[in-house]
Amino acid sequence: MTDEDAPLRQAADTIGPPELAAIRVREQDGILVIVISGEIDISNVERLADVIHAQPNAEDGLVVDLSEVSYLDSSAVSLLHDLAHRLRQRTQPMVVVSTSGSVPRRVLELTAFETNAPLTEDLEAAVRLLAGGSARP
Repeated sequence: MTDEDAPLRQAADTIGPPELAAIRVREQDGILVIVISGEIDISNVERLADVIHAQPNAEDGLVVDLSEVSYLDSSAVSLLHDLAHRLRQRTQPMVVVSTSGSVPRRVLELTAFETNAPLTEDLEAAVRLLAGGSARP
């Protein structure tokens, strides 16, 4: 990580009308990890996308951790599908963390998200999957 990347890595922004969602960005074992919490909907998805797309493109993969997300709408699902597609075009893997039985996980399952990127139960499993190379597009 260079000094130039540091501000993005330390991003912890509140996104949307009064603290609807928050996003934290960090690097773990050569993997970029984006942790989102709260609710993702049309009112904040563009700002979330801006933070995600502003991240450097130097890591071995991307983990989007939704384990702290209580709600996501179709605009959030569209963002995730688009992100997975963009990364696949650059031969970069992406894994999404979402707890089984949660509302976000059910939405992702109903929209066949796993056809674009793997879903895991926890962050450590996602990082292991990427570090092991088995999530390569």
